[in-house]
Amino acid sequence: KAVAQILLLACALSVGCAHDFSSYPFKATLNTAENGGLYELYWNFDNVKETISFAVRVNATGWVGLGLSPNGQMPNSDVVIGWVTDGGETVFHDRFASDRAPPTIDEQQDWILEGGEEENGLTILEFSRKYVTCDDYDLPITAETARVIWSFHATTDPTSEVLTFADIHSHKGALSLNLLGGLPDAAPDPQDLDFYDVTVNNIIIPENDTTYWCAAFRLPENIRDQTRYITKFGPVVTEGNEAHVHHLLIYLCEGVNDTHVGNGGECEDGVPEAVSACRSGILVAAWAVGGEVFVYPDNVAYPFGGEGFTQYVLMELHYDNPAMISGTVDSSGMRMYYTSTAREYDAGILTFGHDITPDQIIPPNAKSFTTTAILTGECTEAILPEDGIRVFGNFLHTHVVGHGLTVQHFRKNPECDVYEELEPIDRNLQYDFNYQQITHLKREVVIKPGDVVQLKCFYGTEGVDGVTLGGLSTRNEMCFTFLVYYPAVDFQIAISRIESSALRDYLKSLPSGDQIVNGTEIDYSKLNTVDWDVDKFQETVDESMQGAFCRGEGNAIYRVTKFPEIGCPYIAPDQCTTEATEATEGGVVLRASVALLLLLSLLAATLG
Repeated sequence: KAVAQILLLACALSVGCAHDFSSYPFKATLNTAENGGLYELYWNFDNVKETISFAVRVNATGWVGLGLSPNGQMPNSDVVIGWVTDGGETVFHDRFASDRAPPTIDEQQDWILEGGEEENGLTILEFSRKYVTCDDYDLPITAETARVIWSFHATTDPTSEVLTFADIHSHKGALSLNLLGGLPDAAPDPQDLDFYDVTVNNIIIPENDTTYWCAAFRLPENIRDQTRYITKFGPVVTEGNEAHVHHLLIYLCEGVNDTHVGNGGECEDGVPEAVSACRSGILVAAWAVGGEVFVYPDNVAYPFGGEGFTQYVLMELHYDNPAMISGTVDSSGMRMYYTSTAREYDAGILTFGHDITPDQIIPPNAKSFTTTAILTGECTEAILPEDGIRVFGNFLHTHVVGHGLTVQHFRKNPECDVYEELEPIDRNLQYDFNYQQITHLKREVVIKPGDVVQLKCFYGTEGVDGVTLGGLSTRNEMCFTFLVYYPAVDFQIAISRIESSALRDYLKSLPSGDQIVNGTEIDYSKLNTVDWDVDKFQETVDESMQGAFCRGEGNAIYRVTKFPEIGCPYIAPDQCTTEATEATEGGVVLRASVALLLLLSLLAATLG
């Protein structure tokens, strides 16, 4: 009791405890006290009302600014600026920055002040906004990665609501955040919550540009003896090594024993084949640079351990060390929180994307180039249960030149025998390689047997002299997504790639083709001599046959196929006009013109 009374007294004397931020489940530190002044951002959101609420807590007695930017820079940013006067009045305005100049007050005030105070050198502002305001000077708030900009003046309030260069900030910065990617109504942690850390122990990060490190672990006895249920997981990164630890993956690991357990080594040639082979096993957890803890919904958990369950897991760590620094000691890994109580549904994670191969070729100096992977209808028909699976979370992944991804969803309309494109399962055209995170979808998406799913990865290589090839290194590229769903089924992986013969035929047709292709072999080093016609190569990749593979429910299915022709493309509803209809349960949104196309197709089929 004495300790509790002391804590209450300390809280009462502290500004940090005086203000209640408990209604905001999400928090990011935009600036630290050591870097000139604490700036904390809190937020919450409501997907039903489509509103988001913010609070900022800043070590400043001057003005405070927060904004959304197209690219992390000031021009064309949607900004709010507020301050508390010496008389205790809070001044707050929705503004727009058209250039690198003081932002002007927006005629349409869509950011709403909820409260403001200044005490003990800290300014606290609370405000809210709709996701979409239909104001040309506001940026929409979406599930895509937001570029949040911030600024403040440590000591001085503006003398007028019309800002001038005399009111310039004392501190500023930018940060990528997934504002709508969390779980705002997460259940409280169960009373029996415990955790299991899978970490390496004081290994020396190799002096290589890129290292994939594999280590096998035996599950602790209390997990081997009884099934546990993972409710959340997140990274444990050694302090100071944040720049080196790029991603962490945990797989179930069959075919190993206690002799394989330990700190491991490089995946390709530093561990026994039985250990490295586990990378094709069932994925349990995934994290990449910039991500945070992923929390399962209160009706879903990932079953782990118990009788008949594999006793071993593999952790793959991707170390990024472009400066080839020597002697860096690391003990990073993944923390998995679990309970002994089962939930209504068991979760599964499906790895889906483009095969990791140098046949994934991205030409240089391309403003935009797309790689597409396909999950075929034959795969979903053979593996998925009759009612399908419900996807509730996703983790998109490319490397440095990737700037956007979208997961497309297609379903055949039995009435007109064409594929309809449904609302995308996920989309992030503001992807930031340095901020990758598993995000919760706005609503669950049902993938049914026979559905087709495509992953499109968009790359930009302007200023890049040589070709970028698919591969494991950060300087190579990938195109992957990890779909988190329930109920769990034996569905482990789905990958595709352009058929090798189609790629060779295209390369042979180039002026220097005879030097690039020798029989069935491609000399990838010669690709940098090609004068690339980006549009022509894109057309070839998109229209060529694709080799598509999937594995699950005892099936290993390989098909040579083309990307499906889409009879009815998805058209997103325009929330700022009355043209769009409401979304159907299946996620299809059609304007009148597309609905008419469906009707005409059906009529033609009937008369034909």
